[in-house]
Formats: sequence, structure tokens, C-alpha cells
Amino acid sequence: MQGKVRWLIVIVLLICVIIGGGTTAAIFQKSSLAHVYWKNLNRQQTTKVRQASMTKGLATVDTAKLTTYLKKTGFVGNLAVMNAGRLVYQQTYDKDSQKIKRTKQTKYQIGTLQNVVIAAATMKLVQAGRLKLSTPVNQYYLLNDATDELTVGSLLTMTSGLANATKPMHKLSNNVINWNLVNTTVGAPGNYNFQTVNYVLLAGIIAQVSGTSYQEYIRNSILQPAGLKHTGFVKSAAVQKKLAPPFIINNANGQVTPVDQAALFQAMNGQLGTKQFYTTAGDLAYLIRYLTNDEFLPEKYRQKCIFTSQRTNYTGRLVLENRQITGQATMIGYQSALAFTKSGNTGIVLLSNYQKHDDLLVTAKKLLKIIKKSH
Repeated sequence: MQGKVRWLIVIVLLICVIIGGGTTAAIFQKSSLAHVYWKNLNRQQTTKVRQASMTKGLATVDTAKLTTYLKKTGFVGNLAVMNAGRLVYQQTYDKDSQKIKRTKQTKYQIGTLQNVVIAAATMKLVQAGRLKLSTPVNQYYLLNDATDELTVGSLLTMTSGLANATKPMHKLSNNVINWNLVNTTVGAPGNYNFQTVNYVLLAGIIAQVSGTSYQEYIRNSILQPAGLKHTGFVKSAAVQKKLAPPFIINNANGQVTPVDQAALFQAMNGQLGTKQFYTTAGDLAYLIRYLTNDEFLPEKYRQKCIFTSQRTNYTGRLVLENRQITGQATMIGYQSALAFTKSGNTGIVLLSNYQKHDDLLVTAKKLLKIIKKSH
């Protein structure tokens, strides 16, 4: 009897070893057939979960109404819809005069909407205790006639008194900070004045305080945690050629003019040069959701920096009013607009390189109403 029990124990142990070894091979031994089967099964299960999530979100979004409205307005570009924290719908609309084929991954520049990211990165350093909004800017730059009233916080609100009226060069620059320092005049702080030099200097302060390049800090602290796959920096002419080409449309006579490279680079140098952003509609939707939730920063920090309630004093940051988040920007042929609920989990992103109408934000807000009525 004892012999039979011993043999039974041995058989059970052998079965456990075989099963355990097979599982180990399936997961860890990449060259094994078991691993191939396990990987395919896991991929199929992941795909089913994602498809179920997309289908669930789409069930509450009337995409037909969205499309009807966008075609009525003559929108040309990319649309992304975020619903309950999920990217549930992406679509391209019409073609520009060069009949550029668009996909969900078509990339655009977003101009001064990038200031939202600069403001967010600034406040991330404030939260970490590495930067103060009350710190005088002359701690980071030598600016003639600058007083201690010219602070990091005044750069954010564009009340610094700084101004730069010099036209930028036509060749894409990777050092717009020095160019701004040479050509900027210092006035009395306190009054609002839209000047891109404010956020150029903030980008430089982020690099100084973080001890790394501006691009690297943004990539590590914001882009990667937000899960963005199609967002980066226009660091060369070769990168720009891969983006949707911008056009300027004269609404009075319908004349369409492609933006030449020299004019585009001059516009970029007037902002951040090679630190300028490109992104997709889907990535921008994910970015807004990430930046407007506690996952990134507690609400008290977001309210100080990322949002503004003063629509008239445009800085590129997000506007929070009437329980709605909005943002917009134009840059020599590119137009961007977004409208989200206060939670940041449901919203619309529109990116265009061929916008026939002046205010794309009106369209974004209308589409958000359509989504909210679908719920």
C-alpha cells in the first residue's frame, strides 16, 4: 500500500514539473513553440478587450451627427473623440488642394497650444519644490533693466513686460532663446501683452532647473507617462516634411496658397524653433485627458498654471469656464481647437492644415454638445 502511495506522489510531482516547465517555456523561452502559441493567445485577448472598450464608448456617441456637422462646415483635417476617458472615435475629413491623403496618424503642428505643456512642466517642477513662481527671472537670465517683479509667474500670465518686435530668421533655429535675449526689450511688469518670448524663456528655465534639455524633460515627465506614440519635436526640415503641409486660404476670394518652407520656419522661430511640437488628434486628446487629471498633478496645482479663466488674455493655456475646458491656436496655416468637459475625460480635438473658416473652436464646442446629448 505504501509503495502505491509513493508511486502516486511521484506521478503527481512529474505532472507538476511538466506543466510548470511548459508554462515557463510558454512565457519566458521566446524560441519555443509554446511561447509562440502563448503570445498569439495573449495578443488576441488584448485585442478583444480593446475592441470591446471602443465599442462600449462608441455606443454612446452619435458619430453620424458629428460627421454631418463637420461636412456642413467644410472642415478639412482630423477629428478625435474622447468619451469617458477612452479614445473612441477618430476620423479624417475631405482633402486639401494637393489632395494629401490623411490617416489617423497624420501629424500637425499645434502652435501656441504647446504653451499648455510648458505651463504643466513648470508646475510639475513647482510641485517638486525645485522652482517657485515668485522667483525673479534674472536668476536664470541676464536681462538689462529687469527688476525682481519680473518673475517666473509673470512669464506664465504674459504680464512680464517683455516684448520682441524683431522678425525671426527664415532658417530653422535650434537656439531661439539666445535670439530672444538679444532682441527683447524689458518694460514694466503688470500688464498683459501676448509675447511668445515669455514661453520661450520658460522652456529654457525648465531645462536649467531640471538639469536636462527641454525636449528630454517634456518627453520623460509628460509625453511618455501620457502614453503618446505620435508626438515629438520638429527638430529639422526632414521632420517637417513628414507632417501635413499647411495652407493659407483667402476666404474673400477662395484663393489657396501653400505655405513655403521659409515662411513656416520663420513662424516656428517666432515661437520655439526646433522645440516646436507636432502631434496627432488622438495623441492630443490623450494629452489633455492626462494633464487635466490628478494622475498628473493635484487640482490646486493645475488651477494655478494649466488653466486660465480669462479668455481675453490669451496665453495658449487652457480656458476653464462654465464647467468646460477649451483651447485653440493658429500658426501660419495650421489650426487647432479642443473642447472637453471639466473632468477632462470627454471631449473633442480638431486639427487642420486647410481651415476655411476663422474660428475652429466654435465647431469643437458644438461637437462637444452633440456628444453630451448622446449620453
